Amino acid sequence: MEGNGRSNQEGYSLVMSDVINIGSGGNRVRIEGLGQTMRALTKAGADAQDMKDLMHALGMLVVNAANPPVESGALAATIRAGRGKTKAVVRAGGAKTPYAGVVHYGWPQHNIEAQPFLQTALDAQRTQIFDDLEDGIGELLRKANLK
Repeated sequence: MEGNGRSNQEGYSLVMSDVINIGSGGNRVRIEGLGQTMRALTKAGADAQDMKDLMHALGMLVVNAANPPVESGALAATIRAGRGKTKAVVRAGGAKTPYAGVVHYGWPQHNIEAQPFLQTALDAQRTQIFDDLEDGIGELLRKANLK
């Protein structure tokens, strides 16, 4: 799962993309087509809410494993999973905590070291995410009478 981190007005986001990369160097596995699979399920009649629930559950695995640095607890309180039907998104930060990206990525010019709490949580939950994704897609296929 490749974290496509995007910094925006809401803070830092980790997106489960259509292309999933696991590992690095010679031990890399690349999985393509998750987005296509989810779109095909939609066309085949899979329930959109079930798909959103699956993606939210996958995001919650990361949310629950995230261990951000705590000074006031404000940043930890902003970590949340979205409800997209074709991707799992985990966000941190917001208007009152615009520093989420700085904490996660660091800011070398200001001697602020990166503390990639979302990436660390994603890495720790990777196996469970893939297991739950496989089970969830299987259930969606059964519900749509495609399996």
